[in-house]
Amino acid sequence: MEINKIKDHIAEKFSNDYRIWSDVLSNTQPENYVCKNWQVEISQEDIFVDTPSKTFSVNEGFFACNLTLQSDNQGDDITYSKSFSAKGTFQLDSINRIEIEDIDIAIEIDIF
Repeated sequence: MEINKIKDHIAEKFSNDYRIWSDVLSNTQPENYVCKNWQVEISQEDIFVDTPSKTFSVNEGFFACNLTLQSDNQGDDITYSKSFSAKGTFQLDSINRIEIEDIDIAIEIDIF
């Protein structure tokens, strides 16, 4: 598979796969909120892929989501938006789809 197609697949996974962001959202401070929706922006130029070792890194991406904080029976809406970097490993499945296996995302966890 071409390197640019691998980058596109990785960017698509970051944009569409909630499992990638669930740990990040679970570790934000404060806790106890509901994520209404989220969006990820990554430029292909910021994704680096090493195909022989099946590793990748993202130099700079942007993650934003709308949260409803649950405190004292009233919900306060807040936007959480932060830049991030990431690194991880991937595999190609039998029909050349990218499966991200391990991922480490560096992002500020404080919502406020």
